[in-house]
Amino acid sequence: MYMRAIERLGIIGGTFNPVHLGHLMIAEEARQRFNLQSVLFIPSYITPNKEVNGATAEERLTMVRLATESNPYFTVSDMEIRRKGCSYTVDTLRRLKEEYGPMCELYFISGTDTVMDLPNWHHPEDILRLCKFVGAVRPGSVGKTENVVASYGRLGENILLLDVPGMDISSTELRRRMANGKSVRYMIPERVLSYIQEKRIYYA
Repeated sequence: MYMRAIERLGIIGGTFNPVHLGHLMIAEEARQRFNLQSVLFIPSYITPNKEVNGATAEERLTMVRLATESNPYFTVSDMEIRRKGCSYTVDTLRRLKEEYGPMCELYFISGTDTVMDLPNWHHPEDILRLCKFVGAVRPGSVGKTENVVASYGRLGENILLLDVPGMDISSTELRRRMANGKSVRYMIPERVLSYIQEKRIYYA
């Protein structure tokens, strides 16, 4: 049964280990810029070429739910965690196309500078056939992506660049800071930080 009520659905995936304000800011910027009716956060079970440690899949899912619960436009799916195994974006997009139907346009929201790495993704051409690929870029760095966009020919028209304010926060650095006993206040949503501290996730 198709869910035709949503015509433009944003999707943001990743390990979210942990989710931070940079993720939320990019999702909100994309929602406003492209008039998305909803943004679906999909924590991965295992991501190719990225080691997931420090938090379990269930803990990462809980953190994303806590981080997004105050935004009525944000929803969370556990589809990749329930499926288990390696999470490839192209497979997730195919499943969402089946679930939401052909009338729903998918906008995959990727992190800063991800466009440059797109050629290394699993079946990038199929990804561009299935969705609009929203690549967050730092102000003034749009020119660096031109060669990548051009390399896909007509499919490159499905790569949309999104200028986002500079916010150099990475989950890797946040885990390092917490392991070293440093503050991550104002980098992670308060409810997420409280959960991390309660469960002693990431702390040495």
